[in-house]
Amino acid sequence: MVVWDVPLRYRAAGSGARMPLVLLHGWGGSSRYWRSTLAALDDRPVLAPDLPGFGESPPLSGPASAARLAEFVVAFADAVGLERFDLNGHSFCASVAAYLAARHPERVRRLVLTCVSTFRNELERRVVNQVHHLMGVWMALRRPWMARSPAFARAVGTRFFYRLPSDTRVLTEAFTDFLKMDRRTALETAASAGDPEINRAFQAIRVPTLVIGARQDRIMPPAGTPEVARLIPGSRLIWLERCGHLPMLECPEEYHRALREFLDAL
Repeated sequence: MVVWDVPLRYRAAGSGARMPLVLLHGWGGSSRYWRSTLAALDDRPVLAPDLPGFGESPPLSGPASAARLAEFVVAFADAVGLERFDLNGHSFCASVAAYLAARHPERVRRLVLTCVSTFRNELERRVVNQVHHLMGVWMALRRPWMARSPAFARAVGTRFFYRLPSDTRVLTEAFTDFLKMDRRTALETAASAGDPEINRAFQAIRVPTLVIGARQDRIMPPAGTPEVARLIPGSRLIWLERCGHLPMLECPEEYHRALREFLDAL
């Protein structure tokens, strides 16, 4: 499939009359860490794209901010024939999902924001910008041989998981996706993380919203997660205990049960 002149890779599963669900991976990820989610919620159509510059999809020719990626996801939905859908954004792409829901409320029935955080004041916003600047430095230092090093994969994994998975393939795949991320896309999306417009987008959301936080998340600060829920009118916040930044991989049963209960609620 080609969207905005980008050959887009995406995964699809499920069928039935329930509302389709679109899954958006986080910064440095790809659609493949949603594989268990596609399988767990296969009583509805579920689609998970590799966004431009991530996974197997080449980057956009222009800027790659969270707000622009939101418009890209709308174009993707148009291309696959989804007039209205449920939406789940993880980590950085929770911001993408929030922009989409705020600007196109007629397209989103229910919204899930997974492992999302935000800044509560200007000092925290500057800290967010500094953290993402350091991520940019890391992107400049990465080398292809790192993907073949189990030690590097474990070291990075300790930041993303509360407990490292016993299946080493999970770590290797996640680390490989991180190393494959397009450098310009990585820098531009990271730079947009501190955009003050995101909090205004949260406030503008009017669709039913579930915010899912992980207590042991070392990527998105849990202290900012309740602020997201406070900013979104009528939203609900739930916590996953003893879980890190990738609940769909680390706590799949609890995570998918929460998703299903929210999406199927009357």
